[in-house]
Amino acid sequence: MKKEDEKRNNESSQYITDRIEIDCVIFNFEDEILKVLLVKQTDDKGNENWGLAKDWLKEGETLASTAHNILKKYIHQDNFFLEQLKAFGYPSPLSLKEEISIGYYAMFRSELKDESNSVLSQNTKWVSANEIQNLNEKHQIIVECSLNKLRKNICKSVIGFNLLPEKFTLLQVVHLYEEILGIEINKSNFRRKILQMGIVSDLDEKEEDVSHRAAKFYTLNVKNDKMLYQRELNFNFY
Repeated sequence: MKKEDEKRNNESSQYITDRIEIDCVIFNFEDEILKVLLVKQTDDKGNENWGLAKDWLKEGETLASTAHNILKKYIHQDNFFLEQLKAFGYPSPLSLKEEISIGYYAMFRSELKDESNSVLSQNTKWVSANEIQNLNEKHQIIVECSLNKLRKNICKSVIGFNLLPEKFTLLQVVHLYEEILGIEINKSNFRRKILQMGIVSDLDEKEEDVSHRAAKFYTLNVKNDKMLYQRELNFNFY
């Protein structure tokens, strides 16, 4: 019994005094659906449920490094977009102190998904962002906050392109924006605006083995990548 108490004390000592949880909303765009990664978890009462990818901030780590480690654990690569949302405060089930959660949202391309780890795949699932149910209140609020942030940012920057393949058609861009914003877009006007902005480059390639008219492939204008992410755009959908 004494050894078990010492073990618990050692494990708890790795966390800073005020518990800070890092919660990540990981977005993926697949089959024209915006999806969020959910992880099977066990709550304080021993019940299994699904929630966001998360970890506790440990002594000697930073918020950013913890968030990066969460992403690497579940998507197994370094090519992703990650941005902090804000801090959320909640009553602690373990003490009278308030627990702090730092929310992040992340995006990566669907073709980079690694489903080779069978143990990991059994404990994770991708769910449509519009069909997520039964999350605890904390994670539900963080998901809603991340969706609002994403909808706001894709209208004034090119961060949404982090969800697209390296080469894409303009119709894929349209479907991405329609799915995230929940609106129907005038496709001709949108294509014209994208091309006028100079944010994509024509790859001089077309789709192959398709039953419809083959569409051109484009890529993000990487020559101006830093400028594009800093530049204020206005897609003016509303």
